[in-house]
Amino acid sequence: MDVVSAYSYTSGAWNALQAIPLIFGPQAIGSLLAVAQEQEHAQSTVIHVAGQVETYLARSLGFSLLALGLVTLVLTGSVPVGSVADAADNRVSPYATPVLLLTTLHHAASAFHTWVQYDSTGKTAYFLGFGGNAVLAAFGVWSLLFAGERRVSRRTGADKRTSGFPFRNAEADRRKVR
Repeated sequence: MDVVSAYSYTSGAWNALQAIPLIFGPQAIGSLLAVAQEQEHAQSTVIHVAGQVETYLARSLGFSLLALGLVTLVLTGSVPVGSVADAADNRVSPYATPVLLLTTLHHAASAFHTWVQYDSTGKTAYFLGFGGNAVLAAFGVWSLLFAGERRVSRRTGADKRTSGFPFRNAEADRRKVR
């Protein structure tokens, strides 16, 4: 499995892990993440009950996360969509890099948002969301920088895309003169 597929499957699994509770239990998620307000006259706290709008928005977010995960898997070429003959080519999808960039930006923005929420509320669920999104954002940046197609010389085994900056390759210069 290549790095792009590993990132795609991990990102899709993380999105599905977030989406399933939002779709099937939006009231529980809303109650879990809501900040409890204390009543002035009583010693008890008020339990937050999710309204219809919160339930609708939570389920919409869940379906959006599932769609993002599935689109990531399909557009990066991790899940072959065409015929078996097309899948045997083992080429990198032309959409892999843009999809990696967009999902990395999504995970970075989500990590920032959940960190701000954790900082203001102190809820552990926000910190867990920050951790998952930050790891995926870092994995996405690493994949963008170092993954993709490699151009390795069959004769020397060296990467053909290397340059001489900031050091010169005197041996290669001598070979070119001959």
